[in-house]
Amino acid sequence: MSLLEPSEAAFVEKSIRRENLFFRLSMLGVFVGLILLVMAVLRWTSGEPGAGTFVMGILVLLNARQNLRQAKYARVLAKLMPGSVETESSDDG
Repeated sequence: MSLLEPSEAAFVEKSIRRENLFFRLSMLGVFVGLILLVMAVLRWTSGEPGAGTFVMGILVLLNARQNLRQAKYARVLAKLMPGSVETESSDDG
């Protein structure tokens, strides 16, 4: 007997399938966020206003942190629900 309703089970399985996507988005977000922060510092040192770029870099890094958190939750859900959908990175052979 399952403790989850069908809609909840579908949500969990979808999250487990997207674990790899969440992790990739997180790494891309860190890369872009750091580039934006470097651009903000370079603008600031050259005398141009760089506050907007700095704020955008911080927001991108916060989004990357949330994506990493979602990947971690999906990994934990996969451990709690054995026999559920396998992630995209699994090898069938």
